This record gives sequence, structure tokens and C-alpha cells, in this order.
Amino acid sequence: MYPTKKYFLSCLLVSAFTIYSNAVVADHGSIGFGIGTASPIITQTGITLPQGKIATGLITQFTQFNNVSAGRLAAISAAASTEPRSDVHSTNSLTVPQVFAAIGVTDDLTLGTRFSYVRRDDVLSSHDFGAELHDQGNPDGFGGVSFFGQYRVFRSEDNLNHLSVVVGLKTPTGATRQLDKSSGELIEVHSQPSSGSWNPSAGLNFTRAMGKFSVDSSVLYTVATTGARNTDLGDIFEYNFALSYAFTGQARDALFASSNRSQWTGILELNGVWQDYLKSSGMRDPNSGGNLVWISPGVRYSGGNNWNAALSIGTPIVRETNGFQTDPDYRVTFRLVFVLDPFGDEEA
Repeated sequence: MYPTKKYFLSCLLVSAFTIYSNAVVADHGSIGFGIGTASPIITQTGITLPQGKIATGLITQFTQFNNVSAGRLAAISAAASTEPRSDVHSTNSLTVPQVFAAIGVTDDLTLGTRFSYVRRDDVLSSHDFGAELHDQGNPDGFGGVSFFGQYRVFRSEDNLNHLSVVVGLKTPTGATRQLDKSSGELIEVHSQPSSGSWNPSAGLNFTRAMGKFSVDSSVLYTVATTGARNTDLGDIFEYNFALSYAFTGQARDALFASSNRSQWTGILELNGVWQDYLKSSGMRDPNSGGNLVWISPGVRYSGGNNWNAALSIGTPIVRETNGFQTDPDYRVTFRLVFVLDPFGDEEA
């Protein structure tokens, strides 16, 4: 039995792929980019899949926004008549489910892909300084395909410290031509399921296990290129920190396939996302971009050596958005992960 083959609990090695909904920050869903142990739900970890292991599953994020009446939306739009782009919009909720798959190419290199679906409910848009309101309905569709790679550049001799580099690429696939329910015209790109752009990402993930606790942190920067209808949704910087507690056993048990004694793990995360202004045909939208920080408590349950499930409920504690944007109220993140061993390594 190779020592590196028994380090990690396989079913805990994939936690979260990006939920990248192609929107300005207030109605943007995001949970990082990469993989890691199952303890953090949104924060990414520095641990990679063991060689030959395949992970697949579903991860879904639902965000509820504070309701904005049509009258208030019209008044806000009218008051912004001096802005070069004063059209404003509101969204009731955002739902982004994804399916994903990843493989451990080596013990230190993991490659993966994901397929997303994006749905916004009750989108209302104001035009001509509040003189015209459009009920855009519930635009939904295929959000596109993304690819990523995670390479572990450092692992301590006791296997409790891990540092990885993550790179990713969102492709210009997905729906970009959903129609306005009221007018039958194309809705704005920021409300489409996909932006139609190539968006590369790069970041760092770190994990440290300490007795019953483990600490994870991750940062990721995404460059948003110009996509559909000459629209740039704005670069994104994500920064996360997670503290996990093993109710039974130790936090390090979740890192070893042969010593898992922690079915339940409690998690507390701080998840921040900054986004630049949206630009359309070179013109900046004043009602876009900004910074949000969420506090996200959650729990993870490991049902065996090949599956786990996790649930997180987040509340924004910092809302520094530009102009008018629909404020998020809360968000729920759920994931279900299965790990396969097609090569039949019983010792991993």
C-alpha cells in the first residue's frame, strides 16, 4: 500500500465548484472554483483527489433577494436621470444547480469540469428613467461549461498542511438570447444565463488541520472578457475563510481514508466577493459591481467512504454595492458528492 494512497477520505475530497451566474455582484452567485475536503462548503481547500479517484455530484445555490416594488423601481430609475446608464432592475431569487466531475490525474493534480443551469425569478427592469417597466419573467437556461485544474504545490510531512494553485476557464457556451416577457426583445446580458465570454481564473487554496479543528482559506481572481453584445460583466475577486469542527474524532480524520471517525462536521465561513463595474460598449453601468461579505454557518454529513452531503445558510454582513442593486437577503448552498474508484484500489 502506497502511503499517499491512504491519506485522504475519498468521499470528502470534492466540495464546491464555481456557481458563476454571470451577473453583477448583488445578484451574483458564487462558491469558489476548485475542489477540496468536504469540511468547508464554499471555501476551497488545498487538498487534491488521490490518483485514479473520480468524483461527481450536484451542487446547488439558491439566493433570495429583498423585494422591490415596481413603483420604487420606477422612482429610483427616474431619480438617476443624470447617469449615462440609469436603467435599473430587480430580481426576486436566483437558483444555480450544477453537475460536475473530476479525476485525480496524480496525487497532486486534479482536473475537472462542470455544467451549470441558471434561473432568475421575477426579473423586473426599468427603462427610460422609470417611464417604462418590463416584466422579464423568469429567464433561465444552460449556464455553460467550465474547466479547472488544481495542483498541490506544498504538503507538510505530517500531511496536515496543504497549499494548491487553482486555474479555471469558463467557456462562452450557454444561453445568451433569452427574451423579455413583456416586449419580446432580448434581455440584458447580466440577466442572461451565460455572458457568452471566455473568463479565465487563478487562485490559491490552503488547508491546515489542528486536532478537532481545521482551517481553510482561498482566494480566486476571475478576468471577465467581453462577451455577448459587447458586454463585460466585470472582473471578480473572491476571498474566503472557513473554520471546521469535527463533532467526533479529529479534523485530521477527514483527511485520511483509513481513519475517518467524523460523520458530522460543523462549519463557519466568511465568504467575500468583489466585482468591478459592468461595461457595455465601453460605457460603465453605475448600478453594478461592489463588495459583499457573507457569514455562512453549515454542516456536513459523511454517510460512508464514497458519499457526503453538506448544507450552508448564508447571510450578508457587508453590502457595499454601487448604485442601486437588489440587496440579497439570504442564500442556501447544498451539495451531494459521490466518489468512484474505477481502478478498484481497495486500499485508498
